[in-house]
Amino acid sequence: MRPYAWGLDPRARGEVVSVLVTQDQAYFWVNVHWKANSDLPHHLQKKVCLETSHGVKLDPADTTLVGSNEKVITEIWWKFWLNSEDLDGFLTLHVNDGSLSIKSESGIPDLGKSNYRNFTTNQW
Repeated sequence: MRPYAWGLDPRARGEVVSVLVTQDQAYFWVNVHWKANSDLPHHLQKKVCLETSHGVKLDPADTTLVGSNEKVITEIWWKFWLNSEDLDGFLTLHVNDGSLSIKSESGIPDLGKSNYRNFTTNQW
């Protein structure tokens, strides 16, 4: 299967699996699904943020953790609230001590009539 993005930063301790973008009036919810490497779990004390092409760093509005217990987190969903300007350019997730590409294209993606779309590659 094709990865979400090529050239993963090993310091991120995992990879993005998919991103769900949902339009909410003039704003957008961006849900990032991240999966941990089997050998290095997520460091819960490290700050996570989504950086826009304009240099704005956004904190998650919500976080969902999945794992066998509180100390072994295998998957995380971070939910970010963006305006149109934030979503217009590239997006980078800063997690652990690394960075992962979330969106590598410019422009607001076409979400269709449903006002949501799940992306399985950073080419949007």
